[in-house]
Amino acid sequence: MNTAQIKKHKIIITTGFIAISTVFLSLNPGAFAQSVSNPFIPNTVTSDESQPIPELISETADSPQKEIALTAIPPRLGDDGSLKAAPGEKLQIQLRVRNISEQPISVITSAQDFVLDSDGETPVPIDDATSNRWSLASWLTITPTEHTIGSKSTAGINVLVEIPEDALPGGHYAMVLHEPGNRASTGGSNTAINQRVGTLLYVIVDGPINEEAYVRDFSFPKFSEYGPVPFGFTVENNSDVHITPQMSVEVYDILGRKVETIGIEPKNIFPLTSRDFTGQWDRVWGWGLYKAKLTMSYGSAGAIVVTNTSFWLLPIKVIIAVMTILLGLLLAGLAVKRHLKHKKSIEEKRIAELEEQIEKMQSNE
Repeated sequence: MNTAQIKKHKIIITTGFIAISTVFLSLNPGAFAQSVSNPFIPNTVTSDESQPIPELISETADSPQKEIALTAIPPRLGDDGSLKAAPGEKLQIQLRVRNISEQPISVITSAQDFVLDSDGETPVPIDDATSNRWSLASWLTITPTEHTIGSKSTAGINVLVEIPEDALPGGHYAMVLHEPGNRASTGGSNTAINQRVGTLLYVIVDGPINEEAYVRDFSFPKFSEYGPVPFGFTVENNSDVHITPQMSVEVYDILGRKVETIGIEPKNIFPLTSRDFTGQWDRVWGWGLYKAKLTMSYGSAGAIVVTNTSFWLLPIKVIIAVMTILLGLLLAGLAVKRHLKHKKSIEEKRIAELEEQIEKMQSNE
């Protein structure tokens, strides 16, 4: 076999190999990828896309154990006036903090003064207590300030309140805060949630305390066709201490009869702040002018504040529709009556004509 024939046979063999390879790859395209994949990298290609990746499973399974969850017990203390003492006296308070997560947590406990947010309800911690007439945090000694709480366990916190000799009479307020400390106690995870919880303390210092509160802007909608009828008002506390007013709204009809008494949920109102209240009268239908009287009692002496307003509850569209129907029926009745009267007059006229003709006929005979 000469050189030209040998080259010819090589070309035929090569062409056949390429054709066979092309058919094989068209039937199994992943085989080529596997053949050229890096042997030092594990192959992660899978034909079932619904199978999760093992690395993601392990991270997701661990994440609930990395969450930190603390609960302060109780959430507030002394709002009923139970924490009361004279200047120079001391109060001993015991609080608790519970770890409801799945691992031990190192907890740091501290005290901070606070003010209320613009909603009159949300406490906002503040660091500068020098200008806060209601400051309490500097009077508190907390033991312990740092400790580790086991999983699903509760720890006690002792708080000593030392009231200075020159303390101003009235309310003084602070938050005892608990927050996670060293993250090493959670396994060094950077995904742990830094949560702060706390107890609000209400301490009253004995002495000449001014108690003064007002009700502002008590109102219902001036006119409503049907209920429920909403109302609202604002309580302004100018006292030296927080108040928890007891309030109710009485509704009277146009004859002066009481038709409803509406209770208002009591809420704490801090000194020199105001808080909005809302409610509704659940009556659906009303018939005329109503008077509403708001009565509020507050303070240690049981001071009373009374304010009034009036409003209309009248289904005017229903009344107009009923009157329209009645007017239509009245007009229809008048029309029928007029028609009957006209018909009667015609018949009477015909009868008279017939009688006249009969008389003429009788006279001609």
